[in-house]
Amino acid sequence: MVTGREVDVLHADVDAPVGIGLCLAAFGGAPLATALEVACSVGLTQVDLPTDTSLGLADVVRLDTDPSYRATVLRAIRASPVRVTCVSNSRDAQLLLGPHGSHTDSVRTGSAKEKRAHGLRAAFGTIRLAADLGASHVRLMLGCPDYARWLNWWGSDVSWSDNIASWVDEAAPVLDAAMDAGVSLLVEPHPKQVAYDRLSAEELLAATAAQWPGVARLCIDPANLAAIGHDPEDAVRGWGDRLAAAHAKDLQRWKGRGAPQGTGWCRYGPQPHIRFRTLGSGELPWPSILGALLDEQFGGTVYIEHEDPLLPRRQGIAYAAQQLRSLLPACGPEGRSW
Repeated sequence: MVTGREVDVLHADVDAPVGIGLCLAAFGGAPLATALEVACSVGLTQVDLPTDTSLGLADVVRLDTDPSYRATVLRAIRASPVRVTCVSNSRDAQLLLGPHGSHTDSVRTGSAKEKRAHGLRAAFGTIRLAADLGASHVRLMLGCPDYARWLNWWGSDVSWSDNIASWVDEAAPVLDAAMDAGVSLLVEPHPKQVAYDRLSAEELLAATAAQWPGVARLCIDPANLAAIGHDPEDAVRGWGDRLAAAHAKDLQRWKGRGAPQGTGWCRYGPQPHIRFRTLGSGELPWPSILGALLDEQFGGTVYIEHEDPLLPRRQGIAYAAQQLRSLLPACGPEGRSW
């Protein structure tokens, strides 16, 4: 239940130049009502709602096949003072481009054709839910057909640009659906995606600009780009209105020998081990990153992503929200007055 004080807190961020939101993927396995209640309790006005079947918050297949379930989900969302401003799918939709081997059977079993169909269905369902909720963005990870194209093979003219071309071919009906629904399709550069760094993201946006003007835009996660060696501050610069959203989490990079002790460490390919932490608990220069967003006149939403293995969800999210509020203007700044 939302108290009067919580509603007042929610209203406090309404006029802020940059919105602060929460990615609800951290609540996989929990009831949707719990995720919305936590967002509300820490005063967050906006959320990114995942439709992944593996999370169970708003299962995209059940939404498409069970009218009673869809009504229950919509009722829970509309009863909350928190607004769904982005609807996302990071696992099911990934099967559109793959990979389609046995290691994605945990998402959907079957042939490559069956997995592609599942990915496309998930993308369409996510867009329909966004339209029903009046959300302006869908964030979809559509996969990558061939990671080996990172390195050009001697004697071959195949390159990463072929992945870009495959993405445009396979994503064409998804882009059409997003354009028809009046929503932007947010692409998040990530090592498991066709757009994984600045250059590949630039190429992908350029490849979609003529046929789908303004439909494909970006959600930048500085921590994911820093994890593979890119400058996190530069990651948010220079995009203009092509940058619609950003993710906020922190990063630890292992600099010692061997494998690190403790929980949550992973590797992105050949890079050293990394661990994601709540905002302000790692090594990223978040004051500079947010300052760069303000320099760029960013007017979108910064979504907290809680992936910290050392802090409970509510504690980590509350701390990240506190850090963002201390670094982002609550209203238009007055500027120098002397």
